[in-house]
Amino acid sequence: MALGATACSSGSTLSSGPTTPPPTIASRPTLAASAASTPGATLAPVAGRIAFVSERDGQREIYSANADGTDLKRLTDNPAKEGLPAWSPQGTQIAFASDRDGKFEIYVMKADGTNVRRLTTAQGDDGFPAWSPDGKRIAFASGRDGNYELYVMDADGTRQTRLTHSPDNDFAPNWSPDGTRIAFDRDAGGVDFDLYVIKADGTAETALLTGPAGDESPVWSPDGTRIAFFSNRNGSGDVYLMNADATGITRLTDDPADDVRAAWSPDGAHLAFMSGRDGNNEIYIMNADGTGKTRLTIDPGEDLDPNWSRAGG
Repeated sequence: MALGATACSSGSTLSSGPTTPPPTIASRPTLAASAASTPGATLAPVAGRIAFVSERDGQREIYSANADGTDLKRLTDNPAKEGLPAWSPQGTQIAFASDRDGKFEIYVMKADGTNVRRLTTAQGDDGFPAWSPDGKRIAFASGRDGNYELYVMDADGTRQTRLTHSPDNDFAPNWSPDGTRIAFDRDAGGVDFDLYVIKADGTAETALLTGPAGDESPVWSPDGTRIAFFSNRNGSGDVYLMNADATGITRLTDDPADDVRAAWSPDGAHLAFMSGRDGNNEIYIMNADGTGKTRLTIDPGEDLDPNWSRAGG
């Protein structure tokens, strides 16, 4: 999993976001069931706001939209690759990765795309930012020490501390709702990714799922009882759900195309994900039991990396 696979980052300090106000792009007024929707099942009402990456304007930028598909806005405007947006718990800021300054680094901006600030400057690429539930810290993956390990820093970029020490590459940190643990994936070689959990202070690393399958991008449910992830264990990439102790694994999607990068709604009733099932990568939403799959974005450009605001708006 290279940091730039979906769109990552680098950077210098910027005082503001786009020089002109981010335009509203009304490509989709409301959600409507697509051919990919689950037959006989409906999507329960959705709320909140989703940030995602899109190539719809010719370059990889960050957008946000209401979870019903309305009020789509472009947040960044830069010829570099932007990716992996992550809402702050309060919904007021978005951390993301960008290579706008030559290599991938972590940046943060206001939710409207203004006041972009660079948080990391170390040698090596940085990506996969994830806010702690209290909004005071950001976990991320970094290649600054030769291979990719997990780090944590204060939300202003200070006190950057290494958490993992593995000869393999560690990616995709995600905090437990109580802020005590971080789930992540580890590249054990090739397509063999495993899932681990570690305490937020870097101790008590524990394997959740290991083996020949590629299990990636774990995300805790808002109540902390379940973890969604994607896996190729049945041949293609699909979204799965399990209990937080790795029992009760359930497959939620089943399509020849890859369904990846799940993101929970604030109430735990829905999951957003990206899928190529309709010819190119788009953002979809489904009920948390896998029913009611509904396409959110419709555009010839790639739409990637959904992240649902935990603030619900």
